[in-house]
Amino acid sequence: MTRITAMLWIFIFVIVVDYAGMGLDFLDITPESCTVFTASMGDTVLFGNNEDVGDKRATVWFVRATEDTYGWVYFGFRNYPILRGHFPMGGMNDQGLCFDITSIPECKMSPYPGKLPVVNGGVFGETVLKNCKNVEEAAQFIEQYDLSSFGDMQFLFADRTGNAMVLCPGTDGTMKVIKKAGVYQITTNFNLLQRNLGYPCWRYNTAEGMLTEVKSEDDLTVEYFLEILKATCNQGTTYTTIYDPVHGIAYFYNKQNFDDVAVFDLKDELEKGNHSYDAATLFSMRISEESEESESPSEIKESEEPEPFSTVSSPGLLSSLLYVILALVLSMVGVFVYKKVKKREKRSTE
Repeated sequence: MTRITAMLWIFIFVIVVDYAGMGLDFLDITPESCTVFTASMGDTVLFGNNEDVGDKRATVWFVRATEDTYGWVYFGFRNYPILRGHFPMGGMNDQGLCFDITSIPECKMSPYPGKLPVVNGGVFGETVLKNCKNVEEAAQFIEQYDLSSFGDMQFLFADRTGNAMVLCPGTDGTMKVIKKAGVYQITTNFNLLQRNLGYPCWRYNTAEGMLTEVKSEDDLTVEYFLEILKATCNQGTTYTTIYDPVHGIAYFYNKQNFDDVAVFDLKDELEKGNHSYDAATLFSMRISEESEESESPSEIKESEEPEPFSTVSSPGLLSSLLYVILALVLSMVGVFVYKKVKKREKRSTE
């Protein structure tokens, strides 16, 4: 009896650990300490981001243009922060408009009567990029939406001309626009309009200190942006991106490995149609190809091109819990059957 029970509990433990690694997040502490910034000088515009959500598996999606929407690239995860559907964490469209989101301490928001409801911040950013080509259009476009669900979010938008704006909760419970003034604009995890909520932030101060050193267009380079992102990353940094909206180039670094970069030409990728790359597969393919001196990172092809909004293949929280419950039920059935067998054996010997 004791031996069978022990084996059943070992079985349950293996299932829990296995599915935790694939999609169950209760074993993972999420730091949520992202750093996003943009800078412009002369004809150079760059947009950088450290996505700090812990040990998760990043994916990059490319979504081609339609008759009514712009094409774009976005980064995120297949089952985070929601278990079904999708939540773009940040991206850039084919017109050079970029966005990313940071979490902030939640603020009490006021309703927006008569406006279109929206609750998914990632899909909100997606909708803006699909329909707007620059920050000016974006500022007008968002006026139609009820943004009262975004009391714990802060958005940074920037375009290829160097214009940028932060969208964050104001003290009156409505989302406010803060336009970029000067060379750069930064967001981390405190409310720019309510600094008592989350400030001071060492990552913000570090990024600002380094961006103030940009004195000329020659100082504003992808290499320097990468140095800022290195200086502001932490153990929870899942991936890092740098967008060059002027030339439509996206630089992608995975798991704080800043020596290995995947470079995507947005125009070239969109010509392939809708497709995606999982970071683990992407970088393992790159290593293999480099050893064989074959294709460049942007020429990596998948055997199949999954649609960006296809059903999530990894189990989420609900499916993982169902497996645990199933295991518990099976263990109870096993114990019940064992007891029945023992009783029958006892009666047969009497």
